[in-house]
Amino acid sequence: MEESCIMSTDLNFSKISCKGTSYEIGSMLGELLEQNPELRKINIETTENGVDSETLKKKLILLKEFCPNVIEEANAVSDRIKIPISRLAVFNDSSLSSGACSQMAALPSITKNGHLLIGRSYEFVHDDEKNLVVIDADNYPAHIGFSLFLFGRFDGINEHGLTVTMSSCEFGQPSYGEGLWFPLVLRAILDNCTKVDEAVYLLKQMPVRCCANILIADRYGDAVLAEIICYGDNRKISLRRSDEYLISTNHYVNYDMLKYDNNHGKHSEMRYQAIEKLLRKEKGEISESHIKSLLSKKIPNGVCCSYYEDGLGTLHSMLFDLTDCTVDICFGSPNLHMFERVSFNEPVGISLFNVPYKNEFPQNPNDFWQTLPREVK
Repeated sequence: MEESCIMSTDLNFSKISCKGTSYEIGSMLGELLEQNPELRKINIETTENGVDSETLKKKLILLKEFCPNVIEEANAVSDRIKIPISRLAVFNDSSLSSGACSQMAALPSITKNGHLLIGRSYEFVHDDEKNLVVIDADNYPAHIGFSLFLFGRFDGINEHGLTVTMSSCEFGQPSYGEGLWFPLVLRAILDNCTKVDEAVYLLKQMPVRCCANILIADRYGDAVLAEIICYGDNRKISLRRSDEYLISTNHYVNYDMLKYDNNHGKHSEMRYQAIEKLLRKEKGEISESHIKSLLSKKIPNGVCCSYYEDGLGTLHSMLFDLTDCTVDICFGSPNLHMFERVSFNEPVGISLFNVPYKNEFPQNPNDFWQTLPREVK
């Protein structure tokens, strides 16, 4: 696939490592906002009072049940930067936009060393939130992941070897109604679960408000893909398991979810097929290098994308080895940059850094961006 390159510039990342009480961690997150204007712009509502009191009350009731530590963190941020918590974007459902992601699980039966490997990439516009957190909060398992609206998570692994990642299906069918959107769902799972079955139970208890695919896996060799649709009070969670591999991009695959597959993009299918081709071909020999290669190759031979202005640019990629409880991360495009190991023992502190990126456009945009017909009417 030929592409035209129109610009090359930098992506602005931040990384924060913190320990202590939830309030102490929140205070440090407030310090991060003070240092990072781009992150501050994303996470603080421009209106003087933010969301209305009734909306905030409903969100706080849900958070008190499933993510009480987020309330403490939010209060600390509010105190640190001297704004009401109602101005924090995490409480405003209209703040969320749809990114595009790819995720895969290679289970022990098909990996060379018998480990469970998870690959994940996240694609969106260049000025989206790009903040890695390494958090060790009192009374909660330590975890590593990328933040969304500061308190939620795009993805992550906790110290028990439980990993959760996601890919959006919001395009053309946005969720609505009361509930917890996916960043807080993922955060709740990382903070409260050690095994897949615990995470699935929690997921079913939460009033989930998202149209997404959530991949959950653990160090014991178990993995599940939850395909979720939500329209108001109508919610459906469809689970898929496998002894070999699980794949998800930005469309539904489970048979009982195909009737909801209203915006099955060709680019999503291309990434799905690239993953499946490699996992089938190398079955029994899958290694970390195979997953990293798949994450690094450009679409259609891999899942890496460079269409940042069109909302499909790779912002970060991750390789989790759940058996060893490790994560390797590439900041920016792995087609341009290397993976690096991030540990639970990162030194406490805040760092801001830039990595170059190149924006491109597909040669045949009408073909690339087309929506494929549903398999089931």
